[in-house]
Amino acid sequence: MAHTNIISRRLNRECINLGFSGNALLDLEVAKVIAEVDASVFVLDFVPNASVEQMKERMETFYRIIRSKHPDTPVIFIEDPIFTHTLYDERIAKEVQRKNDTLKEIFNRLKKENEKNIIFISSKNMLGEDGEATVDGIHFTDLGMMRYADLVCPIIKKAIK
Repeated sequence: MAHTNIISRRLNRECINLGFSGNALLDLEVAKVIAEVDASVFVLDFVPNASVEQMKERMETFYRIIRSKHPDTPVIFIEDPIFTHTLYDERIAKEVQRKNDTLKEIFNRLKKENEKNIIFISSKNMLGEDGEATVDGIHFTDLGMMRYADLVCPIIKKAIK
């Protein structure tokens, strides 16, 4: 029930997850590996793991490594989910907001530089409002995986037309 499997079934396409369980830190070596994949779309969902500093330091270079080998392939950027505990933990809420603001800022700069085929997905309502989408406030349940897939599938489908 992982979101990648749900997406694969819905789109009838192979979905490869090159995330490394908590280690999506925008390592440029990983971007080089990703750039070797012949994909219809690249989905960059690193915000939950990368720090603001890492994003500022590496995000654009990470993107450009992929883009250099795939000039026309759509690239999707996804915000950090608004997890339930951010409603009660002001420090975490501010950190999530800082991360999402940083993502938007860099994404908007790329858009202003006339980068084509880049797409931004807001995490607003990604997980619903019932608190049932995570096991521990962070890691998705099957329902959370389904809601994530519900959000991204239509966007991926449109991008790969």
